[in-house]
Amino acid sequence: MKTGWNILICHSLGLGLVLADVARAESVVERLIASYDAVESVQVEIRRDTQGPGGSGRRLSRVYFQRPDRLHVESVTPPRRRIVSDGEMFYSYIEGDPKGFARPVDALEGDWLISLRQVPGTPMDHLLRVRGIEEEPLAGTADFPVRVALRTDTRYVILNLDPQGRLARVEFFTDPSMSTLLARYEYEQYSEPLPSVWFPMLQKAGVIVDRREIVETTRLSNLAVNQSIPAPLFRHDTFFTGVVFTDNLDDIYR
Repeated sequence: MKTGWNILICHSLGLGLVLADVARAESVVERLIASYDAVESVQVEIRRDTQGPGGSGRRLSRVYFQRPDRLHVESVTPPRRRIVSDGEMFYSYIEGDPKGFARPVDALEGDWLISLRQVPGTPMDHLLRVRGIEEEPLAGTADFPVRVALRTDTRYVILNLDPQGRLARVEFFTDPSMSTLLARYEYEQYSEPLPSVWFPMLQKAGVIVDRREIVETTRLSNLAVNQSIPAPLFRHDTFFTGVVFTDNLDDIYR
């Protein structure tokens, strides 16, 4: 039987957890991530054009995403790559490799898990990487009324929201002095396929590598949200005939 003191402790702990959940929900990152909760499925074509010191390139891909943890990505330009997740197992194969990579979804981590869980065509890849990091409010501007900074072990990240509350710019610096810009991502031409759910149909990135800039422009087309997707697209045996898989990346290139 609980004493009055135990009841008070339990109540305080419970209230603390509730307040912690509220604080997380009120953070800019959590609010932006939560804005995509209504998305159950996405079908989209993505074109990435890259220009840098080494020349130019183009990548075309078709992406099918369905919660929970179902994904099909087909890169149609060399090197051709296909990713398939059926909700339990994740498979990735690059054409010409001796083996493919496969791992249970429950065992995925890092970039692999982010690539599976992010809503395609949105800034969620950046948001998931800084999730849970304390936010530092910054002074707003006319273009970006809400700005927050987040410090990781190696980066100082600034999120800039437009007057509609959408993520419009992400900047990466080496430290809070903001003297050295490492990368900048711009999100433009937002489309609203669902109420208050925004997809940036045009995305621009500038990444500094060895003091030289690589510019990448991403365009979304044929976007369909919350429409049915044929189940066979999430079956690996439909696409990987004869491919041997391993969960050790070193085995692929040994």
